[in-house]
Amino acid sequence: MRKIIISIVIVFFSINLQAKVIIKTYNFTDNNNNKIVLQAMDTGVYLPTFKGKVVLLAFFGKNCPPCLAEIPEFVKLQKKYSKNFQIVAMHVQQKMTKPELTNFVSIRNINYSIIPSSDKAFDFVNFIASKTGWAGQIPFSLLLDKNGNVSKTYLGMQREENLTKDIKALF
Repeated sequence: MRKIIISIVIVFFSINLQAKVIIKTYNFTDNNNNKIVLQAMDTGVYLPTFKGKVVLLAFFGKNCPPCLAEIPEFVKLQKKYSKNFQIVAMHVQQKMTKPELTNFVSIRNINYSIIPSSDKAFDFVNFIASKTGWAGQIPFSLLLDKNGNVSKTYLGMQREENLTKDIKALF
């Protein structure tokens, strides 16, 4: 009996190890100076920083009107589902200084993590583009389940009602 249990445990761990092959790990600091780790995997993008949460990974630009129009929708969602859900937005246009980012977040009352544009962020964006076929149009978002698997992709501005249905399905 003991050998059977040990065999089951070994099979279980080997399946889990095969399912999560980490291609590259990215370490970022968000607008609140919090460390955010993104792991690019063969099956998706895992954010150990937000383990056990559904994550909306949004790519946006400060000069993109649809991106700016999406922000109030995101603020509502983050407030409503903060226990089981996290939005992480990555700025993908020209770089913002720390004071510019702080001002941007303050003016728009943003309550979720913003990763500023950087060479490292652009490297991650290129990885996402290579895996999804994304050509760089913004806004672009990935909805990740609690295990980091891409559940949905969104190109263009999204409304709270549309996202709510998809998010709730992953809880």
